[in-house]
Amino acid sequence: MKSTTASIQILSWEKAQAWAYPVRLEVFVKEQGVPKELELDEDDPLAWHAVAELDALIIGTARLQKNGKVGRMAVMQAYRRQGVASAMMNALLKFGQQHGIKQFYLHAQIEALPFYEHFGFVANGPAFNEAGIAHQIMRKVT
Repeated sequence: MKSTTASIQILSWEKAQAWAYPVRLEVFVKEQGVPKELELDEDDPLAWHAVAELDALIIGTARLQKNGKVGRMAVMQAYRRQGVASAMMNALLKFGQQHGIKQFYLHAQIEALPFYEHFGFVANGPAFNEAGIAHQIMRKVT
């Protein structure tokens, strides 16, 4: 497995949207079949957004809401399993802690549970369907 060192920035939606939205469209709408109208929501303008850049390409994004919810974690297919999602998660957790967040949670796609467990998230409650995909709530207390 090769390792990719992407630079991670944490930005407002106003600054991140032009970079983050195309990644989310590719991963969630085109690859996973999430309805396009569900992809953007009222939480985007209120959240902090991680944007991963490598060689002038935006290759990943994720967001952190002020209530501690991590979401919209997406990495372009060619760059998966190279540490990009881990770098974004580490950046968001550190940023959140610096802004007073003590509890984090997320809706993990079932196949991603081991990834989030690596960061100390623990499954909580039953699995459920979100946008046609099986998910599990996971929580982390810092």
